[in-house]
Amino acid sequence: MTGTLLGPAATVPRSAVARLPGGLRVTAVRLATVPRVEVRLTMPLAPRFTGHAAADAVTGPVRAARAAVLAACALRGATCADGTPTETALGRVGADVVPLAGADRLALHGGVLAGGLDVLLRAMAGAVSSMTWSDHDVAAARTVLGGQAAVAGRQSAASARALLHRHAPGWTGDPQELPTPELIDAVTSEQVRELHARALVPAPARLVLVGDLDPDEAVGAAQEAFAGWTGPAARTPDALGCEGLPPLPATDFPSGTVGLYPAVRESVAQVLLCAASDDEPLTPALRLAALVFGGHPESRVITRLRERHGYTYAIRSWAESRGTPEPGSRSGGGFPLGRGHRLFIGADTAPSTARPLLESLGDELARMVTDPPSAGEVERACAHFTGISLIAWSTQAGLADALADPSSQAPADPEQLRELLVALARTPPETVAAAARGAFAPGRFTGVVTGAAPAPGAGRHWRVTTSAE
Repeated sequence: MTGTLLGPAATVPRSAVARLPGGLRVTAVRLATVPRVEVRLTMPLAPRFTGHAAADAVTGPVRAARAAVLAACALRGATCADGTPTETALGRVGADVVPLAGADRLALHGGVLAGGLDVLLRAMAGAVSSMTWSDHDVAAARTVLGGQAAVAGRQSAASARALLHRHAPGWTGDPQELPTPELIDAVTSEQVRELHARALVPAPARLVLVGDLDPDEAVGAAQEAFAGWTGPAARTPDALGCEGLPPLPATDFPSGTVGLYPAVRESVAQVLLCAASDDEPLTPALRLAALVFGGHPESRVITRLRERHGYTYAIRSWAESRGTPEPGSRSGGGFPLGRGHRLFIGADTAPSTARPLLESLGDELARMVTDPPSAGEVERACAHFTGISLIAWSTQAGLADALADPSSQAPADPEQLRELLVALARTPPETVAAAARGAFAPGRFTGVVTGAAPAPGAGRHWRVTTSAE
């Protein structure tokens, strides 16, 4: 069975889910659209997963820099059992692996022709279970990453996300702040090895395999490849479900406050707003409210602020789960719910229109309270989300990314993805309206603006401060 759709009335692809003896959770899905397998290995790096209280002292961009170097070293210097360099062995079977890292997680994303899955799995297992790279490899990784970080630091969206974490660190959870070239250059081989030994443990990790495979056989291949991956900090599966992100600070919330920062690019201003809740999960109603506000081509801010007023071309809102799922928690469709949520609004504009755009965003947020989403708006938002999801999930890479996505609680299998669509379709419009009234008031948001004229003071909805305040 190789169904390619996951809609409420469609066939769900055949899958197998297992937790290996070491703690690694494996999901294998048969989607034989092409003779290839997409592989996603995701490993949390947050201190709560490592069992080392001392790790709390290494946070934010410092941890991100060490994780980036560790990711870049993952396959350096590795060899197969017969002595063949890993990169050579992967090339022979048509495989590719891209390491990705942030302050909160490290991932290996790759793919391989179906017949070479065993080779790719063994290469990934070797990368996370043993430290085969040398001091020279670490130095080479630092050199490459330093150049990449310098280029990435010139991107407006990435800079705004980093500034938002500095402005309101409790609101953004595990930061996505980019490390600077200076921080990368300061990373030592000993720090990378310590992070590898402490944080890369199988219990909280997730392996997703999607493609031309037999699910049960693929799980068996994963079990054989990763049999040697253990770690002194490994937790039991039951313990993992009881932990969440640290609670939001009880005081010093910059609610309704927006910080002004210099532009990364002189011709572009960036607006990024965030609201967070520690105790309200990301329900289907909240997802739909975010879509109505700015999550599809007919949403409110796109229609009014982009099409009608011309303040911006790129603007959207989105929602993310915050924290691990509550044990046994389910949405109306059976989808697991996390402990909290975050709402984001992001937009690019010209420096001259940044302040009018910011005030108009406040107006639109206020309208979500006084004029909440109608039944027609909810129906259009749900239809759009369902359509783009089905298109994405019909591809091997899209389905693998969805199953490995930490911001959506990393569904266990394709059936849970379908449950999300079912839950959205069954959510009454009045429930979405109630969620919008409670979550989208301007006073719940904080944020940053880069590149706007420095004119601090109080507006209709925001207290604006300069970066020097």
